[in-house]
Amino acid sequence: MTSPTPLPGPGPQELALDLAGRTALVTGAAGGIGRACALRLAAAGA
Repeated sequence: MTSPTPLPGPGPQELALDLAGRTALVTGAAGGIGRACALRLAAAGA
């Protein structure tokens, strides 16, 4: 079994998000991917 080849370009943590004053609705934010998305959106100002 081989390791997957990483995709070129910036990783998700390196992308600049400016969501100040915007609203985001995340369902399933109690855990897992939904929680990670909600935390990232909140850190970006949503």
